Amino acid sequence: MKYSACFDIGGTYIKFGVISSSGGIFTTGKVATPKENAAIQIPEIIAHQVALMSQKYEIQNIGISACGLIDHERGEVLFSANIKDYSGLQLARIVKEKTNLHVSVENDVRCACLGEVWLGAAQGKQDVVLLTLGTGIGGAVVINGRLMRGAGYLAGELGHMSIVHDGESCPCGFKGCLERYASTGALVRHYTRISGNDSANGNDSANGKEIMDLVKKQDPHARAAYDNFLDYLSTGLVNITHLYNPEVIIIGGGITAQGKSLLEDIQEKYQHKVMDVYKVSTEITLARLRNHAALYGAYTVVNQVEEMVR
Repeated sequence: MKYSACFDIGGTYIKFGVISSSGGIFTTGKVATPKENAAIQIPEIIAHQVALMSQKYEIQNIGISACGLIDHERGEVLFSANIKDYSGLQLARIVKEKTNLHVSVENDVRCACLGEVWLGAAQGKQDVVLLTLGTGIGGAVVINGRLMRGAGYLAGELGHMSIVHDGESCPCGFKGCLERYASTGALVRHYTRISGNDSANGNDSANGKEIMDLVKKQDPHARAAYDNFLDYLSTGLVNITHLYNPEVIIIGGGITAQGKSLLEDIQEKYQHKVMDVYKVSTEITLARLRNHAALYGAYTVVNQVEEMVR
């Protein structure tokens, strides 16, 4: 059986696992992402874990899902705002030198999307969009079974779709981006503004889960913030639908732990806004693979499963 060592490099943790050609996942774990000297330490961490994996499994290659803007062809981190000393790292080349194995690197949200296409919520689908809701919004687009990367490997930054003219300033340098209104971070900010309170429970700073708990209790401030969030998110989903006409738009991120109730609320807003002709062809659903999605996607990239599922 073919085994790959797969890694998901995030701003807080580096997750890893051994994945088989049948989709089995073994020896999963995580280590803290280095706060300093990331360009040196991250390749060393990967090489060390691969050496440990190789004691039990015949590792044939290495798939890496990485936060930031990634040049997949060169295996290079073009830019990362979340990890110090990480931008410009020729990750694939260095890891290959340390392990003598073929290495592929791709953006984490794109990997998560490919994972959902292979084994998750979009299995068997050819036209798929993934939105991940967190502090910001990540995006990935699959058209005709192929991941859309773009001329500069920058395609799919759907969180920076402008939806409010001259709106809130975004860390990207522009104003009115979708992620300033429809991310979990936006939900928290709006709740804080209208409640005049930076705490949802009287002790800690507000977070998405606490606000959703208050929504269920019909707290007026939480309800207003949530309705605002749904309005903007559904507008973004409609724009994506009209632009790409995907078979499915998958929504991921921690807030999706709310499950069916969240999905129904999103769908209700969406159905009132989208053009009728699109309602039959595009489905809105929640991600299924959660923490393992990007690892599975890293496997598809290094083994070219994205070609096999077409």
